[in-house]
Amino acid sequence: MKVSINWLQELVDLKISLDELINLLPLRSISIKEVTDDLFELDMKGYNRADLLSLRGVAREVAAITNSQIKFSEEKNEFPDLPKVEVVIDNEKLCPVYCVAKIENLKVEHSNGTWVKKLFDSGIRSINNAADVTNLIMLEYGQPMHAFDAKKVRGSVRVRMAEKREKINTLDGKIRELSGEDLLIADESVPIGIAGVMGGKDSEVSESTTSIFLEAAIFDPVSIRKTAQRHNLPSEASKRFQYGLTKTNLLQALSAAIRMYEGLGGKLTAITLIGDLEDQPKIIELTREKVNSLIGINIPKNQIEKSLQSLGCHLRGVRTNLWEVEIPYWRLDINTEEDLIEEVARMYGYENIPAKALPDFKLTKFQDPLIYNLKKTLADLGLTEVQTYSFYSSKTINDLRLTIYDLVKIANPISTETEYMRDNLWPNLLEVAAKNVKNGFKDVAIFEIGKVYEPPQKETYRLSIALMNGTDNPLQELNQIFQQLLKNIKISLGAGVIHPPGEQQQFHPTRFTDNMAEVHPRIVNKFGIDNRVAVLEVEIDTLIRKEPFLF
Repeated sequence: MKVSINWLQELVDLKISLDELINLLPLRSISIKEVTDDLFELDMKGYNRADLLSLRGVAREVAAITNSQIKFSEEKNEFPDLPKVEVVIDNEKLCPVYCVAKIENLKVEHSNGTWVKKLFDSGIRSINNAADVTNLIMLEYGQPMHAFDAKKVRGSVRVRMAEKREKINTLDGKIRELSGEDLLIADESVPIGIAGVMGGKDSEVSESTTSIFLEAAIFDPVSIRKTAQRHNLPSEASKRFQYGLTKTNLLQALSAAIRMYEGLGGKLTAITLIGDLEDQPKIIELTREKVNSLIGINIPKNQIEKSLQSLGCHLRGVRTNLWEVEIPYWRLDINTEEDLIEEVARMYGYENIPAKALPDFKLTKFQDPLIYNLKKTLADLGLTEVQTYSFYSSKTINDLRLTIYDLVKIANPISTETEYMRDNLWPNLLEVAAKNVKNGFKDVAIFEIGKVYEPPQKETYRLSIALMNGTDNPLQELNQIFQQLLKNIKISLGAGVIHPPGEQQQFHPTRFTDNMAEVHPRIVNKFGIDNRVAVLEVEIDTLIRKEPFLF
């Protein structure tokens, strides 16, 4: 989520500098991915904070953290009594809320400079004023929307499942074959959009458009995630559907969008609101005793109340040191007393909570002595253990010219970066070495012990070592390390997995020996490494103990 400091200041009375804010946010568990002159990007990995996928959500958070005032109020969700747009919902479980407004008398043209700048700063390309409204609303409110050219929609709007092998021409110009598990927006004859993922080309808004159907909906998060993965169509909209949406926010966003279209000269002529449109209040009991027990210090009662109220919670005292806390509709992530206590600790400041030593405990015996002793010996020889993901990145596949048909493909990957399981360890070690080089390290000596995966269903444990020492002969030093390893743990070696370079073009044609080789200069250069790198890889199953370990 990219945040423009200028746009943020339209929503919150920020009294500290960008630098001060950037330093403060991580202390309140808000991770920052990147910072530029007047922008910062939140790192949403591992977060379940749907509210932080909107500028208003970020503004609320910043106001709470900096004791500032937000500049917007909660709008009343009132809509005029107008004719209805005919809508049919086939599956209410996958589409519990569906709203559509018809806007007429529009003049579609280029957006003004302010809108274009806001979109550009957020990483979104301006299309035209009619389409830009939906993206601006999504960024500020977190509610995805879509505009269809009303004249291109035949008959009623229908939310239905796709027929198997049904096709749609999406906005990116690609003809996509659909699955029977994909949820569609359709008219009486053809699909006009993949619900929550991407609209259809045939109903696209253009400069000739004079009336639109504006869609705002809540779709099932799991269904949207699976469809986006199935068609390799991750988008800002689908991400927000997956995190979860609220009905209150949807109606506020819809009302704001209608006002923006009216500001462009448009007129609301019909509107349909389908589904239960009220968020049910979420009330959680909280005791001061449990707050102080879990956090480990005595936090004053007024501090607890102030922290939660700053986040939008409403508190009602039931009795001494017991509250009923009503959670604000935008905080879908707060569901238990423990969640509330985490918020109290976060707002109090983890840096203000004294660190305490852990109680004494006994280590359990390591279950696999071979693995343990391998790791200990390698560490004693000066190597650092790393653990990498069990899949290849698309960059690694391209740079190494790997044949994907020789790899195990994941049926439902979480992204295009996690489609194929690794069949060797050393390529990922090369990525680690590259990151170390980027951070200024000239020498790298690392190892990994882990599983590799070969089709159709073979899993094998391997040991891999990567060495980059800035010398002209890292292979020689790697061989010395490995021979010392064999000597120390008294094992003999079976067949390895690194073969002569003629069979594996990733390695130097002349610099190789049994089970190890130098990575080809063409490869290391693609990874941004100037030095020579030697790698080794063997199957753990081929390491046969000859006599007891000696330590």
